Amino acid sequence: MARRSLPEFAILWQRHESLYLMVFSTALLELAGKEKISGDEDAISEMLCPILNSVCFNIAHSRNIEIRTPCWEPPILPVSNDELKGGKIRKRPDFTCKCYNSYANSAEEHEIPFHVECKRIGCPTSSSWILNKNYVCNGIKRFDSPEHEYGKRAPSGLMVGYLISMDPENILKEINGFQTKECPKNKAIASDFIQKHVNSTSQFLQRVNVKPKDFKLTHMWVDFRHNYQKQ
Repeated sequence: MARRSLPEFAILWQRHESLYLMVFSTALLELAGKEKISGDEDAISEMLCPILNSVCFNIAHSRNIEIRTPCWEPPILPVSNDELKGGKIRKRPDFTCKCYNSYANSAEEHEIPFHVECKRIGCPTSSSWILNKNYVCNGIKRFDSPEHEYGKRAPSGLMVGYLISMDPENILKEINGFQTKECPKNKAIASDFIQKHVNSTSQFLQRVNVKPKDFKLTHMWVDFRHNYQKQ
């Protein structure tokens, strides 16, 4: 029996996703080599920006391809009149990597964003700020939130975990526990991916509030326990 070929856009998206997963993995590994890292998610992501720019520059020259540097905190732009919100501030994923869909049949499908959300993970920083719960409630859940719509029109997205303290296995146990309470339909994140400075695994979601329904969320964690310093 002949093997069914993937639709053209699916192939295009796979390449786009693989390219930016490599970009973030390379940049995060370089950031992990810094002597000192401090601050909240925004401060860490800002430090990541020039590294992402350098990584994209090097890939573009070594492979002779065009690659855009991920945009830091751009709003999710409306692509139709139905999505207009009267000029109100829109939700902003931490990074956006746009895929230009040359196979689009409509203007709404011309650009598809690969969204990246970044959160610190580890021990709580205060009695009211539980990092591992925040990773779920203000991270994972935003990829199926009608208010945020992260990953809208896209087959996949990326969650980055800035690991600043605590044993990774216990972090994962806590995060999966918060998922059970906050989004029980989600499958648990795999427990066998924590091995080195930068690790990744895939979680497959069945979304209710954001299309497409079938969605792959990659989790990429970078270990900063050796160089993170509290302010």
